[in-house]
Amino acid sequence: MEDVPSLTLECVNGCFTHEENATNKNTNQGIYSSKADTRKNARRLKNGPGRSHCKGARVDNSKGFPPNSFDRVLLDAPCSALGLRPRLFAGEDTIESLRNHGKYQRRMFDQAVKLVRADISHAARCTINPGENEALVRYALDRYKFLSLAPQNPRIGGPGLVGHIEYVDGNVEEWLRPGEEELVQRFDPSSLLDTIGFFIAKFNVG
Repeated sequence: MEDVPSLTLECVNGCFTHEENATNKNTNQGIYSSKADTRKNARRLKNGPGRSHCKGARVDNSKGFPPNSFDRVLLDAPCSALGLRPRLFAGEDTIESLRNHGKYQRRMFDQAVKLVRADISHAARCTINPGENEALVRYALDRYKFLSLAPQNPRIGGPGLVGHIEYVDGNVEEWLRPGEEELVQRFDPSSLLDTIGFFIAKFNVG
């Protein structure tokens, strides 16, 4: 295997502060969480900090490696986990919480781009929500013109979703454009592959 400086950015269940920051809402009475968020956080506190012993942190305040430190970055950002099966906590996500997952992932992707200097940045997550998958790819390609989608080998999963969705508040979420769908891999738990649902995108830098 080629020996190059590489970094994996990921977050396991113990790192839950990011979700609290993303889903808490400011009101005149202070900060509150939805009932679904409260149940999730209570369950996480009961189960402990997770394998990483991580208590969580604001992604844009994280400190560590200087920019351009790695040839490759594997980004496995925290997600809604809608692709997992069985879904032991189904029904607790809302449209707002799903959109907030996508916002946090974009911030984490911004940090990954700063760290990679030469070769490839990956993104992988175990959700089938296009707002966390195809929408992140659209964000990355539109914001960072030096990034491009790279072909993947082996190719096992299906194509990504092309198009967009308009929410009731008028915001439009853009997904992939024609020709890009075959450069990502979308795994659907209902497909004949008999896998969990997840998504993989691979980016060339420069």
